[in-house]
Amino acid sequence: MAYDTIVLGAGLAGMLAALGRSERGERVLVLAKGHGATHWAAGCIDLFGAATNPLAAVRDLAATQPTHPYALVGVTALEQGLARLRAACEAVGYPLVGSAERSLLLPTAVGALRPTSLVPATMVAGESRQLGDGRPTLIAGLRELRDFFPPLIAANLRAQGFTAEGVYLDLPPSTRHGAFSPMNFARLFEQPAFREQIGRQLADLVRRGGYARVGLPGCLGLHQATTVVRDLQTQSGALIFEIPTLPVSVPGARLFHALEQALVRAGGQMQIGAWVRRGEVQTEQLVAVYSEAAAREQRHTAQRWVLATGGIAGGGLRAEPTGEVRETALGLPVQVSAAQSAWLAQRFLADAGHPIFRAGVATDRDLRPLDAAGRVVYANVAVVGAAIAGFDPLREGCLEGVAVATGFAAGQH
Repeated sequence: MAYDTIVLGAGLAGMLAALGRSERGERVLVLAKGHGATHWAAGCIDLFGAATNPLAAVRDLAATQPTHPYALVGVTALEQGLARLRAACEAVGYPLVGSAERSLLLPTAVGALRPTSLVPATMVAGESRQLGDGRPTLIAGLRELRDFFPPLIAANLRAQGFTAEGVYLDLPPSTRHGAFSPMNFARLFEQPAFREQIGRQLADLVRRGGYARVGLPGCLGLHQATTVVRDLQTQSGALIFEIPTLPVSVPGARLFHALEQALVRAGGQMQIGAWVRRGEVQTEQLVAVYSEAAAREQRHTAQRWVLATGGIAGGGLRAEPTGEVRETALGLPVQVSAAQSAWLAQRFLADAGHPIFRAGVATDRDLRPLDAAGRVVYANVAVVGAAIAGFDPLREGCLEGVAVATGFAAGQH
């Protein structure tokens, strides 16, 4: 089947681009090797690091760095993209709260505070302004959930001046055996009997300790998170908030599912497990891509394409032993800010960040890929998200913001 647009990648950028094209009446297919960065990020929307007013910082950046993705698509694309994402989350009963004009500080899985802009309603009761109201906070977890340590989180919160204690809860009986992952617990919390027993334990602890709020690992349901939080608040008598865990990220998966449902309602299609390895070109236009299949390559055709396969962390870029950095799906030219010899520094976490994270595909203002001479490579391809060159999504704290802005822009123009 021929499509109007095929999107390569299923992260925030790819899903918003696919949703936009579908809502314009196009036949759209999302091809992805696997799930995108949503499933290993915190499930919040970071716009610009620790800026007190992220949107104002984005405006300043767009005015001073013309090749930054924020400057290429404009602040309006960011604002409209955020509105579309919030609407998709509202539609599935998973609202995002916060503002692009004020940073929020939320506890991490080790008790540090990290800045962000939009957060799920299930996390907002743990924001630093609430933690600092003088009332005690309880951090509770389950020993069966690896890499979530309530005593450590509480100790680090106390070191920052908050009143907090950490405890482990008893695992209610279940049919689950073996290792427990965040996804396993998300499904268990959607069982009324399981969360009722958790709620009883919390109620006893809250009654004895006088806690105003309880922080739990961010796996309180996959599709019914707001219901789970509401039930636990009713049973415990305290505010409940989630703390993001290490991957797999359940809050991130919720964002993906919200966009997936919006895409399906708009008529779009998805194919997860399709690893695109090369493209087919005719007269400087991309006409087809080939993905790995069980016995042979599968050919996909479309008029327009969106590359949303991510940067070096997401597998969209690959550094070879020769020092070359290549784009893995279409073989597009990659812009790297420093030679491989400059990738080594005396300090592991250098203040300037690692040059590899600024690598990517250079684009024009229509997000079309450019070669080293500044010429458009394929006029019918747009590059979005972390695959774009010229910014460090980790050091700048704008991974989700750039994904939303560029993905939305590619979906509209």
